[in-house]
Amino acid sequence: MSAVAVTAFVDDLWHRAVSDPSSVDDPALVEWLAEASAMMGERIPKEPAAVLRKVVRLARKLAGYWRAHDPASLPDWRNGVDEALGAAGWEPQLDLVVWSLENSPDPATFDEVKRRFRVTRFTPWMEGVSYEEWLAGR
Repeated sequence: MSAVAVTAFVDDLWHRAVSDPSSVDDPALVEWLAEASAMMGERIPKEPAAVLRKVVRLARKLAGYWRAHDPASLPDWRNGVDEALGAAGWEPQLDLVVWSLENSPDPATFDEVKRRFRVTRFTPWMEGVSYEEWLAGR
């Protein structure tokens, strides 16, 4: 299971919901959820399962917003997420990597939490602290 890979999969869904909102319908979301669940493993723990359900709800909202607006005016698809969902659009990805870091820490997930935390909360997390220092202090 790689929560980092699943967060990238969420980003891909957000990109599609902004740039091609008509492609993000119920059948596509069912397929997306099945694939994301498979990426998480056979038995998905309660916390990430709840995050994946939240992703589906937000994807519907994001695609619905961009069906009624013109995404061509955006400088980047990420701006479309910000416009439609605000910082809440980035919370699921942060939640997934924080959960993963707490349950199976590794350097890549630590770096992803640092990156996602800054994007979502607009403040640094563990700035200047290495993974090894963080792990030793756990």
